[in-house]
Amino acid sequence: MRYALVNCDIYTGESVLYDKAIVVNGPRIECLLDIDKVPKNLDVRDLKGDSVAPGFIDIQANGGGGKLFTDEPTEDCVSAMYEAHKHFGTTNFLPTLISTSYEKMIRAIDTVKDLMGDRKFGVLGLHLEGPYINEGKGGAHDKRHIRRISNEEIDPLLKSGKGVIKIFTIAPEVVEESYIKRMKDQGIVVAVGHTNATYEQAVQSFRCGVSLVTHLFNAMSQLTSREPGVVGAALNHDETYAGIIVDGFHVDFACVAICKKIKGHRLLLVTDAMPPVGSTMSAFKLGELDVICSNGKCVTKDGMLAGSALDMATAVRNCVQKVGIPLPEVLRMASTYPAELLGLGNELGKIKANYAANMVLFDYHLNVKGVVANGKYEDFTR
Repeated sequence: MRYALVNCDIYTGESVLYDKAIVVNGPRIECLLDIDKVPKNLDVRDLKGDSVAPGFIDIQANGGGGKLFTDEPTEDCVSAMYEAHKHFGTTNFLPTLISTSYEKMIRAIDTVKDLMGDRKFGVLGLHLEGPYINEGKGGAHDKRHIRRISNEEIDPLLKSGKGVIKIFTIAPEVVEESYIKRMKDQGIVVAVGHTNATYEQAVQSFRCGVSLVTHLFNAMSQLTSREPGVVGAALNHDETYAGIIVDGFHVDFACVAICKKIKGHRLLLVTDAMPPVGSTMSAFKLGELDVICSNGKCVTKDGMLAGSALDMATAVRNCVQKVGIPLPEVLRMASTYPAELLGLGNELGKIKANYAANMVLFDYHLNVKGVVANGKYEDFTR
């Protein structure tokens, strides 16, 4: 189907355009042109002054729509997550599997592999968060499944997951450098998270190929005066990306502002979303833990954070309204930079000719009004 989006402000990921139209042809953006150049016989969608930006890309979504991927690494679960997050502007994501059994890891790989061919449900690949992490920083991960890495397990995982596993979160103090190099050589973005690594250990892991820090500040060694920790290493290493959860619970908004000043375009938004996103659910199980979700905060009975009820649209609003980051830059944190991290910056994360027609439509208050997903226009106001 070929049509044009008109009467909208366009945040392209590079600049902001006015009085332009976006021509969509099938799953791709055909071109951007002046309003008076739109062919008279072309179907148009009048956005009535709303804005358009590249669809959000969430590299760390555990669940949504009442489903948890680790519990159900199935196509039905991914479908429910996609429908839930899509209403908050996310058109692409990485289903994220937290520490679990080897058998479920293989099931998750097989599920995601089947969906990746035509990018069904916006799936770009798989994020394995654990199980090779530090138990002392395991947070809400099921400690029964946190374990040491071994050739017997990682060899078949990497073989089955070739081209499927896009991010692998590990703790560098418990994973030997040879494994990090093997993951990187297979094209995986290796991330550090759920770690108590020293500053030196973290920096050494960056030298070996780690290029991302998973949910900066949370479940990792902190920046102090005498031991800078993983947080200090991330802030002091220009080439390393960092995801951050901007819900006001995981990280203080002032800390987000400080990190943005330091990290620049290497800071990107993640949700770490759990089943309540896009559902009426107020409680769920995470392994053996009971988790309560109240006022947007997911905690265990003893008050430990257990993922989030954050969606990308709220993260964007928080960055603009609470942190004070300019909207064009926040939109890049939600789309352009995640695409670049995943090596997909030449087809996702911008509104540009020949890019994927994945876009979010929003109003002046940054409320999502609809999306274009794989070329299909969906109006959520109807």
